[in-house]
Amino acid sequence: MSSPDYGVLIAGIVIIGPLACIILVLILKSPFAFPYFFHSFDVSGKRNPQINDLIDEYFIAGNFDAIQKHYDEIQRWKEKCQSEIEHSLLKNYRAGQFQECLDDEHAFQFSLTRQQTRYSQQYYVKSSYKVTQTVDSFSCDYSYLKSRDDELREIGYECTLQNYHNKNQRKLMTKELREKVIARDNYTCQNCGKYMPDGVGLQIDHIVPVSKGGKTVLSNLQVLCSKCNGSKSNKI
Repeated sequence: MSSPDYGVLIAGIVIIGPLACIILVLILKSPFAFPYFFHSFDVSGKRNPQINDLIDEYFIAGNFDAIQKHYDEIQRWKEKCQSEIEHSLLKNYRAGQFQECLDDEHAFQFSLTRQQTRYSQQYYVKSSYKVTQTVDSFSCDYSYLKSRDDELREIGYECTLQNYHNKNQRKLMTKELREKVIARDNYTCQNCGKYMPDGVGLQIDHIVPVSKGGKTVLSNLQVLCSKCNGSKSNKI
């Protein structure tokens, strides 16, 4: 049986009336809608935020499972669509619509938003309110995100990839990281065992020195007293 001539079919229905045209449009309308993943990062108060750093931090917090779950949902959606196409009277037409709908390269959509204060005035009384504005956006496929997560897993999710590959590792020593190391090591020199609860004289040491490739991450940092740190120098 030959496939129907849709041009002739449309012409015939137009003659029948506008209601039939509406029905035809509904029939020929694509039933496929690609299931995108959306996530927004609130960067209010942050200067020059980098989207890759934000994605890394999102994964460090244990959220790659959400990416994997959505990727699996996309695969199930594709299988469902293929099944619908196989059972459709307009098989070739639906197959073309399905192919046009696919957008794996941009399946994962990320946006950066800021909370901005606006003001309104009524009866000479000014009041403030917040609005959310999108300041940047980024899209990618699953393989890009999987690759980043694999690299983060290799370094124990201790920092972003940018920080890990940063050539100036000493610059990455923040006050927050220093306090975290001191609290973990209980204000105690990890070499001589001297307990210094006031924190005076305690220094943060890179176990593997920066000069030998050591990173400024929690697992490579320890508390030493000034005397022990001075004698250690750049030894491992």
